[in-house]
Amino acid sequence: MDKKIAVYICTGCGIGEALDIEQLSKVATSECKAAVCKNHPNLCSSEGSQLIRDDIANEGVNTLIVAACSLRVMYDVFNFEGTILDRVNLREQVVWSHPPNDEDTQMMAEDYLRMSAGRMKQM
Repeated sequence: MDKKIAVYICTGCGIGEALDIEQLSKVATSECKAAVCKNHPNLCSSEGSQLIRDDIANEGVNTLIVAACSLRVMYDVFNFEGTILDRVNLREQVVWSHPPNDEDTQMMAEDYLRMSAGRMKQM
């Protein structure tokens, strides 16, 4: 299976206020080679998960990186059959535990995204 990577960044729960989402999106498309990168204010909502489902159906994405909340929550919402999925915990591990709009906090978020993309390329 040829992988077509898509990155979805949630901007809710303080993520959008604490991070430069545009810069994070640039990392996703340039360094992580994501074919699709979108952000949404509430990815775990029905509209957010439908956005992902639509891209699976219409864009042919099959390798998903969801940068949002902890893996311990919303696992049923982010279950997309026939895809490879990894989740980047931006909420608890980055923005809730580090200073907002700080260079180091931004770098941490970008590094977590890069690590996820590295995992996806190896799977």
